[in-house]
Amino acid sequence: NRCKQELLLSLFRAAREEKGLHQTDVADALGRPQSFVSKYEAGARRLDLLELKEICDAIGIELTEFVRRFETALEARGRREG
Repeated sequence: NRCKQELLLSLFRAAREEKGLHQTDVADALGRPQSFVSKYEAGARRLDLLELKEICDAIGIELTEFVRRFETALEARGRREG
């Protein structure tokens, strides 16, 4: 599960950076402090589905696309480790 969590966090960061956004940009769009974004990217805060949807909207990626990326990365990791 730790590996899956780390993968999820790296995908969050990558999606944000792809859009050229800083943590403060996402935090502003969410109406939250920058520390909120920092904590979930660092793994200090876990997100529920509603928060995940809000974050995807703030970043500008569809929730389904983000989940698809996560599933694809998990499958790729499984093939490398298997």
